[in-house]
Amino acid sequence: MKKLAVLLLLFFVHIIFTVTASADPRMETNDNFCHFILNAENTDNEIFLAGCDSVITVVEKVEATENATVKCEENNYMANGHATVTKFVPQAAAPIPPGTTLKFTSSDSETPCTMVESNGRQYRSHKWQSIVRVDRAYARNPVKVTYEIFCQEGVQ
Repeated sequence: MKKLAVLLLLFFVHIIFTVTASADPRMETNDNFCHFILNAENTDNEIFLAGCDSVITVVEKVEATENATVKCEENNYMANGHATVTKFVPQAAAPIPPGTTLKFTSSDSETPCTMVESNGRQYRSHKWQSIVRVDRAYARNPVKVTYEIFCQEGVQ
């Protein structure tokens, strides 16, 4: 009975931090959450994970001409972002079977990755990779689930 209570508690904690949501591969700095897809053909099949601590780097695109002028109104920014999160969950709560890895890239889906920086500016990337990995299971112990997302060359 005690083991069942511990298992239920772990499952409840997992549900608090990991919820299924509907969207695209995504990371948001202010709300500190990410979407990790589980199916490239149906990107609504995904994990919504709070606390992903994504890092989004924004750079200004500069033309290679000598007398180039930059106008602030134009969309002269490009973003790259990544997030990696590791959670320990009961085997029954793992998003995929233990010992498996799902890896999708932008070549598997036309859905862009969305990066939202702290000021609310959004960048869409058509060059991304999403990985969900569940380590092998040992007896009835919780399994280690690693979620990763990388988005490159995102534009407004």
